Amino acid sequence: MNINSQRFVSVTGISIVLTCGSAWDVFSENSLSSSKQAAVITSAAKQCPRDLSSLQPKMEKALQFIKSASFRNTILTSLHASIPEAIVRADGLAQQIAFLKQEIVSQEQERAHAEEVARDVLKDPSQPLTPCRHGKEGAYCHAMDQYLASIAANLANQSFLNALQCYQQEGVR
Repeated sequence: MNINSQRFVSVTGISIVLTCGSAWDVFSENSLSSSKQAAVITSAAKQCPRDLSSLQPKMEKALQFIKSASFRNTILTSLHASIPEAIVRADGLAQQIAFLKQEIVSQEQERAHAEEVARDVLKDPSQPLTPCRHGKEGAYCHAMDQYLASIAANLANQSFLNALQCYQQEGVR
């Protein structure tokens, strides 16, 4: 798997949760409980974020040096996905919160590893990490790209986790 594919797989956690969920349909014939849940979600949406679009300026800054256009587009698209719809399609809010917490830990480990690799390449590891110029290749540039992608992914993941926890506090299950 090449590094761009790895980055894409790493960020898919948030995009899958936001755009696909798992196949739970609020409009299914089977229940009154789904309409009750929909009402709770609608009520919670008055207090909680409906999407992560407010994160866009900060995210654009975090993404500015990432080479992969598909990664940037996936993240930016996920910011506009409906959080209430993602909750409706999910198997349960608690499971999604647990998944995001694990994904945040995983991304933080990837960020730390990428930082370590980038610093190993530097002549002076105490130097600040700087993005590579466009078109430049090499171990440092690949490590920096992964480092920056992990930061961006966790920015989105943490914001989504905060939003889901808001919905949970408002009674959504």
